[in-house]
Amino acid sequence: MILYIFLILLLSWYFKVFFLYRYSWKSILPSENANNTDFISVIVACRNEENNILNIIEDVKNQNFDKQRFEMIVVNDHSEDSTLKILEKSAKSWENLKIICMNEGEQGKKNAIKKGISCANGSVILCTDADCRAGENWIKTIANYFTDKSVKLLSAPVEFHYKKDIFQKIQALEFLSLIGSGAAAINRGKGIFCNGANLAYRKSIFLEMNSYDSNSAVSGDDVFLMHHVKVKYPSGIRFVKDREAIVKTDAQPNLKSFINQRKRWTSKSGSYTDWDTISVSILVLLINVSIVVLSVLSTLSAITPHESVILFSTKFLLLFVLFFKYISDYNFLIPVLKFFRRRDLAIWILPFEIIYSFYIFFIVIYSFSTKFEWKGRNFRK
Repeated sequence: MILYIFLILLLSWYFKVFFLYRYSWKSILPSENANNTDFISVIVACRNEENNILNIIEDVKNQNFDKQRFEMIVVNDHSEDSTLKILEKSAKSWENLKIICMNEGEQGKKNAIKKGISCANGSVILCTDADCRAGENWIKTIANYFTDKSVKLLSAPVEFHYKKDIFQKIQALEFLSLIGSGAAAINRGKGIFCNGANLAYRKSIFLEMNSYDSNSAVSGDDVFLMHHVKVKYPSGIRFVKDREAIVKTDAQPNLKSFINQRKRWTSKSGSYTDWDTISVSILVLLINVSIVVLSVLSTLSAITPHESVILFSTKFLLLFVLFFKYISDYNFLIPVLKFFRRRDLAIWILPFEIIYSFYIFFIVIYSFSTKFEWKGRNFRK
């Protein structure tokens, strides 16, 4: 009986959160104003990106935006390949491009961005990653939101390049669910996370919050900054729900790199102090752990003689939880997938429900017990 009550309360909580997220996502409005004043500094932290860096430089260079009102700053984090040579050559042919190299003893994306901002001329900082691609109206679309003086920080959409194989589609579905839930939470004034691959904020706000820090020297430049802004300016964070603002990147090419990336993401969660983030994380973890536990109990009951009642009970609970979670997720994800024009991923929501439960259970345990690799460097939590 206690188990039934626990699951009913848990599912009710889950349904409420994602019902509100659906409503919140659909109510996000685009900016209708034109920004004719702010100077924009696009900052990219990079390490060993010889195969990608020219693409993002060309994308920024070709923006449909006043060429006298933006600059690009690329911070080289001790690259060991040809990245620096490519950057230096590019800077000679484009005067708006600045190259900064990190000093000995300095490393990590967060420190690279701080260094870039210290040299930035812009009143607005726009960050992306070296392996991303941006459309020609990216800067203009982001800049328009800053005509509203109450806006302090903007989270903007990121998606994976379209790929046909199943592994890539499962990654794309998970990633868009994170982007969508993050956007919906921001629109409710309860921001939980954002993505540093497409993030903008006023330089003055960054300097004001410059004392923020975390235990992660590798990442967290996005989420921890947003959490600090949220404390002082709870209504100053917005999500840019505009297709012109989307940046694209690649999903992980194989299972090893995928797990390593998720370990890196999960490793910083232990430093979160924001209650909205903690509560949603606990909710998602509990409901997925419930599915794993019920699956194990159903399997054990099936191989135990004379336990047909227990087998029926656990199977019923498992199917009930899966169905309820699927309905909640499907209801939320469809409008998100529609915005990103990825309705093709809807067919994968049901199998994803089962895979994700075991994956999240595994990755949480694994992330806090092993090191992860990032850009040729090994780190521990």
